[in-house]
Amino acid sequence: MAQPGDDLSLLRAWQAGDVAAGRALVARHYASVYRFFFCKVSGDACEDLTQGTFEVVCRRREAFRGEASFKGFLFGIARIKLLEHIRARSRRGPTFDPAEDSVVDPETEGSLSSLLGERQIEHVVSQALRGLSLDDQIVLELKEYEQLTARELAELFAVPEGTMAGRIARARQRLREATERLLARPELRDSSVRDLDSAMRSIGDKIDGWLRGRR
Repeated sequence: MAQPGDDLSLLRAWQAGDVAAGRALVARHYASVYRFFFCKVSGDACEDLTQGTFEVVCRRREAFRGEASFKGFLFGIARIKLLEHIRARSRRGPTFDPAEDSVVDPETEGSLSSLLGERQIEHVVSQALRGLSLDDQIVLELKEYEQLTARELAELFAVPEGTMAGRIARARQRLREATERLLARPELRDSSVRDLDSAMRSIGDKIDGWLRGRR
C-alpha cells in the first residue's frame, strides 16, 4: 500500500509495482498539469492533453532514474504534448517555433476573463503574457505558478542552469515591457505594474481556485 511521501518515493514504489503509489502521484500533480494547458487550449483539449501526459509518464516511468526532478520530467512531457497538439492544428504546422511564436486559442479568452474578475492589472498582465512566445509563457508560468527552480527548468529544456537563469530574466523583462506597452494605452494610463510577480501569482491562484472548485 502506497504511503504519503515525496515524488521520488512514490515513483519508486510505482516502478516496483505499487499501483496505488502511481495513482497517488498522478492525483498529486493532475491539477498542476491541467493548469499548464489552461489558457493555451480549449477545455476539452486540456482534459485530453492532461490525461495524455500521464499516459506517457506511465509508459516511461521505468526510464526515470531520479537524476533530474520529477517535476522537470513531468512538465517536459507536458510541453512535448502541447507542441504536438499545436503543430497538428496550427497553420504553421511543423514550422511552429515555441521560442519565437505565440499561441492564443480564442475559446479560452472568455473563461480567463471571467476568472480574473475586476482587477484590471491582472487582465493586462494576462494579455501581455499570452503575447509572448510559447516558451517564454511556459518558463514564467512554471516559475511562478508551480515554483519550479532554474535547475528544474534547465532540466526541462535540456540547457545549462546558467543559460536558463538568463532565459528567465529575459522572459520576465519581455513580460514587463509588454505589460507597460499595454498600460500606455489612453484608457489604461492610470494603471501601473509595480509588482509583476505578485500579479502573476494572483492569476495563478485564481486559476487554481477554479480547478479546485471543479473537482
